[in-house]
Amino acid sequence: LLKIARRYNVSFTPIKLSVNLKKQMLAWFHLGAPPKTYHKSKDKCLQINHRIESVKDLKEITNKLTSTNIHQTAASCTCTECVENRLAGCKNPDKCARVAKRILDNLSPLFNPNTSPTKDNLLRTR
Repeated sequence: LLKIARRYNVSFTPIKLSVNLKKQMLAWFHLGAPPKTYHKSKDKCLQINHRIESVKDLKEITNKLTSTNIHQTAASCTCTECVENRLAGCKNPDKCARVAKRILDNLSPLFNPNTSPTKDNLLRTR
């Protein structure tokens, strides 16, 4: 698909995306990610143990570990989210949450689910 797009000089450049659509986009090899956003060794746990597939999944893992008051920024954290992640095979859930947050923060504002589309005062006509 990418080869065909290159051959015909086609690209995906939306003007505005809803937050819901931004969350549905694939997390890996994201269109809005700058070069060197992904690191194979750091992202492996997110892909295998946490089963991250979409941007929504990345957002959920960052929210889970930052929303609890009991969570500690250590590999030995005993909060329920970290314990569940360790049982799934993750060695350091806090590190994975920080990596997921870094990926989200690196997305361009057009594709970042943490940013809302700018209001352009254009109305849909029926």
